[in-house]
Amino acid sequence: MVQIPNSFEDEFDSKGETFFEIAELLYMNHGKQFTLDEIGDAVSVSKTRVSELIQEMEEGDETWINKTEAQMTVVWNTETHNPASTETKTAVGGFYRELWGLLKRHSRTAPGMYVIIGSLMFATALILIGTYIGFSLGGQSSGFPVRAYLVLGISSFAAGGVVTALGPFQAVVNRLLWPLLPTELFENED
Repeated sequence: MVQIPNSFEDEFDSKGETFFEIAELLYMNHGKQFTLDEIGDAVSVSKTRVSELIQEMEEGDETWINKTEAQMTVVWNTETHNPASTETKTAVGGFYRELWGLLKRHSRTAPGMYVIIGSLMFATALILIGTYIGFSLGGQSSGFPVRAYLVLGISSFAAGGVVTALGPFQAVVNRLLWPLLPTELFENED
């Protein structure tokens, strides 16, 4: 489901479901001009009702849509809110919020920490190998031997694989040893 701008939702929060279906249709297809008939067919309402709802979007605090009178077509106003830029911001912000939550959750366990460290080593390997390729093609170096980037990258990749493999191994060890540990180690002492 497409997420229309929050300011649009705030401005029209009392409108019905059909109103937001039309807004989502226009926002998702922000470069396409729709006739009232096309919008009506898409959301299953009459042309008259579409015209009323479009009129409400036009009379809002911001100009959310552009309407041509001659051909009676409607298009999302990208000057007000361009979906290409707002969805990019949402995607980037959402990615890092989800990544942070994932890292927090997995950092609470030993197997999870192995996987996090292994992933960082894989990322380091990609950067080092990319640097090697860049310096090899460009012929420039900062005085550090160019082949050293490749050796460090391959080493980091191999170490990342070993450390990542330790995660599942640690989980198996935890599962097998947990029943053998004395319970008094885990009792609360007041």
